[in-house]
Amino acid sequence: MEVNTTEIEKEINEKFGEGIRMWMKSEGEKRDKNYFHVSSFVYECVRRVWYEKKYMDLLPELDIQSIYRMWIGTKLHETPISSEHEVPVYGTFDGVEFGGRIDEIITLDNKMRIIVDKKFTNKLPYTPHEHYLHQIMFYAALLHSMTGEFVSGVALHYLTPTVEYGNSEREKSFVRMVTPEEILQVEEVIKEMTAELKRTLAEDTLPTMHTSWYCTYCPFKVSCDAGSKEYMAKLK
Repeated sequence: MEVNTTEIEKEINEKFGEGIRMWMKSEGEKRDKNYFHVSSFVYECVRRVWYEKKYMDLLPELDIQSIYRMWIGTKLHETPISSEHEVPVYGTFDGVEFGGRIDEIITLDNKMRIIVDKKFTNKLPYTPHEHYLHQIMFYAALLHSMTGEFVSGVALHYLTPTVEYGNSEREKSFVRMVTPEEILQVEEVIKEMTAELKRTLAEDTLPTMHTSWYCTYCPFKVSCDAGSKEYMAKLK
């Protein structure tokens, strides 16, 4: 009997996709809807967080390729490289609950402590991404706010599953030493952002527009323009 292997291959792909989507759903159910994660603030745009809070349920589902990337990234984060792994940090600013989990905190022989954030990427970067630097500095500020500790530095560790011809490098780290003054400055940024978010959510008014390279990729870019009032009226 001749077997159509193409149909079997298609069914296997579909079942794997279904499994990944179920994983995505279970991960979403674990998340506290009243809790703002650090990753929402990394672009330093309160308006994006505002839209996420009010209208996230209206966004279309992520495509399967995006979910695959998130799944792989989650598996990377689940693998510990230190004794201080997946460290929760949080704080309440103007009644806004804000926080996340630090991937790793590494203590070196000279007693310096470094926060490490692990990133899965398709291609190793030449320099660290700015928004990821914001994210890890937010972690440093939250750790200080919660425990009083000032870390000595922060690090981004990138990992890629593929290699380029003539280059077998799969991982790369970028370390930045930080001062207590820098960490305190980031705390002030968090306070300013959460204060604006609380006020504008209560007033149902849009936060100040903050433009950057990320605007092109923002899921709310359609509504964040001069006609946003009309767009919001349609949603209501």
